[in-house]
Amino acid sequence: MFLKKNWIYPLLFGIIGAFLGLLIRYAFTGATVIFSIKNILQAHSHVILLGFLFNALLIMIWINFTRAIDRISYFLFVALQVCVAMMMVAFIYQGYAFFSILFSTIHLWISYILLIRLWKRLDGSNETILLVKIGIFFHFLSSLGPYALGILMALNMKGSPWYQQAVFFYLHFQFLGIYFVWMLALLVKKVKLNLNIKQILIIVIGLIFLYAHSLDYSFNHWLIQFFGGFGSLLIFAVLLRFWSSFKNFDKTIRYIYYLMLIVALINVAGSFPYFANLAINNRFILIAWLHFLFLGLYIPFIWVFINKKIHIGLWLFYVVSVLASELFLIFPGYSSNWFSVSINDLLFFSYLGVFLSLTTVHINLISNLNNEIILDRE
Repeated sequence: MFLKKNWIYPLLFGIIGAFLGLLIRYAFTGATVIFSIKNILQAHSHVILLGFLFNALLIMIWINFTRAIDRISYFLFVALQVCVAMMMVAFIYQGYAFFSILFSTIHLWISYILLIRLWKRLDGSNETILLVKIGIFFHFLSSLGPYALGILMALNMKGSPWYQQAVFFYLHFQFLGIYFVWMLALLVKKVKLNLNIKQILIIVIGLIFLYAHSLDYSFNHWLIQFFGGFGSLLIFAVLLRFWSSFKNFDKTIRYIYYLMLIVALINVAGSFPYFANLAINNRFILIAWLHFLFLGLYIPFIWVFINKKIHIGLWLFYVVSVLASELFLIFPGYSSNWFSVSINDLLFFSYLGVFLSLTTVHINLISNLNNEIILDRE
């Protein structure tokens, strides 16, 4: 019932998720860890996506686009946190099995109810509210992926490309659907951007077509590059039209906008076969892209919108650590030769910097949370 106190959940899960990621990098240096790396990886991804990013963006939407959180919605939100915690433990101990599937499913069903309640309480300009609703729609759409997994397993199609695509479908409409659209809605409200229905429609079409990039991992056809390229160009074109609205705004907001443009440009580049094949055939390149999206865009966005001052030294340490990790992933051989250190050691130390800076920021934010009550008692 303390909406600002609820920030402790995403901030704490952010620390835990970052630690699990660091543990994975530590294992790749040759060190021994107790649990399966594959299990830890699954726990890491679920904690970061659902425990940190989804939670943080949901709180921001609730604060900025509703008058208050009602009592039932508050308890539903807390129930989501219990599911994330149980999901994390289950993934670490047993991987993708009964209990991890159980708590993932319960989390999904509770999120349905919570987002429907959010939909009914939205308040603001029609265009911005429409963006929030589109994000909610993408959340429901993305959940078709996990349901398809059960059907495919029942049909003995776990080894088929469609099984992998069901996972990609969920992930795409999560982090380039709901997360991206909600982030854009918050930015639109912040800078008082005049967004029209036509631009919103172009964004939706672009994000749907952008899923074609995921199809590249399983199929090879020129139409895949065409639709992926068309979608990425639509997103970039719309974002570029907002340039004048952002160029004179606060520098931290401008930086977030520039990062969004860079992400859009990377998606445009991914429409060309050469760059698409790099991500498909080189796991380090794929990880570099995902980490740039999460570490380079979403996390700085969340920190900026929490509206608590973060020391410039912490920002610099975080940025240097993220950039170093990206360079090591993109140029592993060159980096290893230059530093005369194995690439896995270099990646571990760069992610250690990410973990330390993120943990310091989150602990400071948690310690500065106040007790303001924002509760709708209707």
